[in-house]
Amino acid sequence: MRFAILILALGVGVSAADSEPNSAATFEQLKALVGDWQADLPGFGAINNSVRLASNGRAIEETLGTPADNEISVYTRDGNRILLTHFCALTPDGHVARLETAPITGAFDGLEFVFRDATNLHSVAAPHMRRVLLIIRDHDHFTEKWTKVEKEKDTVFDLNFVRR
Repeated sequence: MRFAILILALGVGVSAADSEPNSAATFEQLKALVGDWQADLPGFGAINNSVRLASNGRAIEETLGTPADNEISVYTRDGNRILLTHFCALTPDGHVARLETAPITGAFDGLEFVFRDATNLHSVAAPHMRRVLLIIRDHDHFTEKWTKVEKEKDTVFDLNFVRR
């Protein structure tokens, strides 16, 4: 009898765990962003954004800007988190910032990426991206809010993308 109850309890636990959102399900939702986008950024004008799958669908590559003047972000799964690796063009040394989500445990309503580490960042006072908020509004609209810190001052780039 105890064995049957234990098996039943384990079965219920596995079913509940399987139905909980995780990084795999969230990553699949991010794949809906594949395509070409555009946003207006005050002071900069129109910003083009191209999102495509890479590495046999295991990475999502986002290119902001033009082929000649751009920066790239790559989204990948990292355990139960999503990792964003950002090759920055807005900073003097062109550092590479890695940002990550908290462990994914709830329904997808947006992702907050926070600074994890960076390469080619000579000082924590040097300008670098420290936060990104990504919200998918619907099939044709999503928002990214990039926060750059420089000498302890934040600058937020609010990008409202529309599918082209």
